[in-house]
Amino acid sequence: MQIQELTITRPEFRHMDKAEPSWLYEYRKTAWDFYHEAPFPDRVKHLWRYTAPEQFAVGEPEQAMMSLSRLTGLMDDAEPLEEPGIDGFGFNKGDYSMGFKLSPHASKAGIVFKELTMAAANGDGLAAKHLGGLVPYKFGKFEALNAAIWNTGMFIYVPKNTTLEKPIYLHRHPTGLITATRLLVVLGENSEASLIDDYSCHCRKEGAIANSVVEIFAGDRARIRYVNLQRLGPDSRTYITHRTQLGADAEGYSIFATLGSAVSKINTGVILNGRGARSHIYGVAVGDAKQHVDHFTAHHHLASDSQSNIDFKVVLKDRAASAYTGLIEIAEHASNCEAYQENRNLLLNKGTRAETIPELEILNDQVRCTHGATVGPIDPEMVFYLQSRGISKEEATRTIVAGFIEPTINKIPGNLGEGLKDIIFGKLEVQ
Repeated sequence: MQIQELTITRPEFRHMDKAEPSWLYEYRKTAWDFYHEAPFPDRVKHLWRYTAPEQFAVGEPEQAMMSLSRLTGLMDDAEPLEEPGIDGFGFNKGDYSMGFKLSPHASKAGIVFKELTMAAANGDGLAAKHLGGLVPYKFGKFEALNAAIWNTGMFIYVPKNTTLEKPIYLHRHPTGLITATRLLVVLGENSEASLIDDYSCHCRKEGAIANSVVEIFAGDRARIRYVNLQRLGPDSRTYITHRTQLGADAEGYSIFATLGSAVSKINTGVILNGRGARSHIYGVAVGDAKQHVDHFTAHHHLASDSQSNIDFKVVLKDRAASAYTGLIEIAEHASNCEAYQENRNLLLNKGTRAETIPELEILNDQVRCTHGATVGPIDPEMVFYLQSRGISKEEATRTIVAGFIEPTINKIPGNLGEGLKDIIFGKLEVQ
């Protein structure tokens, strides 16, 4: 597809809110200038080889500026959350209103769950210390855009030695032609939490862009499970950058399900920063029609005795296309590390296309690393075997696809996995 060169004017930068601290305003203004001055990413580089970056540029930056001051209100959080199955619920709506609720258990445990600007203005400096620490504005052109104009930010803090048995659920709703969301999570030592970050909307808004940044800091011996569900409308374009940092003996699960948007670009990575850290990235992407999904996963081993595993699965039909790049990086001083990476692509008909690129950057010979990738249709012998047992061809296909994605879906906490499975089968029309 031919992308026209964009000429973007730079409107006057505005304050996000009256409560915005001066340091945050200056930071965002610097990011705004960086976004306009930075060139578009080079298509020669592997990270953008298969996706045109111009698709995620803001064509009307003045509208983005106007959205900064449109927070219409916060839901009253005086009453505790009584929703069974979750310990917290947060949302933003299309009118820019936001809400935050915690269960009595979470409130008593000292969990902090609030709007990000308010957290940044807090005198304890916790949010200010961590904001932009993993995904700074210099991370990239579109990360700079997010740092400048995010308008629905959320902050979660879990104190040390605190365990949330049930997940915190976040519902992200598009806001106009540009939705810039930001999530900052800080887990203290020996704490544990699960987060479900659900980007969902059935509304149709042609050309809408969702730009999201997620930063998660997990202290020593902390355990975090982060689930990212992207099921936005077919006219939208989604750009998500996620980074988690793990301390010593910490463990993280990053689970991605990419189902919606016409074009999705997901950049996710984990920094194993402490000895004995363990990370697992699981993903499932399902594309139909002319959908285009592009995922980059990375494990950065900066400490010895760390372990990582990547298992990413893709199912495509019609004329959908997928590009997957997986990086394992082991620093020179990080010895006795183990890292595994697997990407499997299932093509349900001719006309689909999948690219898979494993990358290893290993600067230490005291490691164990493996990677594998497959691209192909359903094995006809498997279908024949099931049909020979009296199973119809349609049911045989459904069974094979279910076996392909189920190990990943089962990683999602609560009963959300079963509902997601129904969405996937409905999307693929596997009856």
